[in-house]
Amino acid sequence: MGHRMNNAPVYFVIVQARFNPILALESYVPAIQDDLRRHGFPDARKGMLNTFNLTMNQPFDGAQGQVPVSRLARYEFLNVERTSGFILDQAALSFQTTDYDVFETFSKKFLGGLEVVHNAVELSYTDRLGLRYLDAVLPEAGESLSNYLNERVLGLSEYDGGQVVHSFSETVFKVADTNVTARAVIQDGPLGFPPDLLPHPLNLPERFQSFKGMHALLDTDGSVERRESLKVAAIEDQLRVIHAAIIRAFEATVTEHALKVWA
Repeated sequence: MGHRMNNAPVYFVIVQARFNPILALESYVPAIQDDLRRHGFPDARKGMLNTFNLTMNQPFDGAQGQVPVSRLARYEFLNVERTSGFILDQAALSFQTTDYDVFETFSKKFLGGLEVVHNAVELSYTDRLGLRYLDAVLPEAGESLSNYLNERVLGLSEYDGGQVVHSFSETVFKVADTNVTARAVIQDGPLGFPPDLLPHPLNLPERFQSFKGMHALLDTDGSVERRESLKVAAIEDQLRVIHAAIIRAFEATVTEHALKVWA
């Protein structure tokens, strides 16, 4: 069992399994919703997602300036506090939270939801598993980001010649067949989310909502793309491997001082 930090910097985590498309998903949703409700996720709603896909052979209405758009249904199933929940569409299930405990608890809830979907529709395979963490590095009074971050990701964020507005670093690497992207965004202002995670339906803890000042957002994303027959135990093992790679990247980004402050 992992150790829960008393002052953990993590403020958002999302895990996703992509699987074979279920075009008749809507007919299974009532059963899925009822089961997830019994598991503590009663707040359900349906939304529509606009998608587009341009190819060389696809006509484009230049005169009207219109891109062909498809509308896909997606379903949200949230807990009462709106701090955790599932997102389901025709080809993927995600579980996200702003109330992270430890990896074992988080992954257990996700795998439970995946079993609910699998029991309802009999999924055949997964072809991608992904896990992503957002951590907020918020220096305490009298400290700076250099107390918390490895100098390799600081860039010119503490440049004395003017006020730094934005600094960004990104490293992409592989650990066996796990792809990891580690980003560090340094900026002055309120804590936010990467654009690709907006909008999101969850509530943030007060200490993250109210913060405003110089800070760093650590965005660490791990994934494996490989088609395999759906076996929940195998997915659990693969998520552990992805998580271990993410932890290694995180620990290489922050300082010993930071780990002591968050412990």
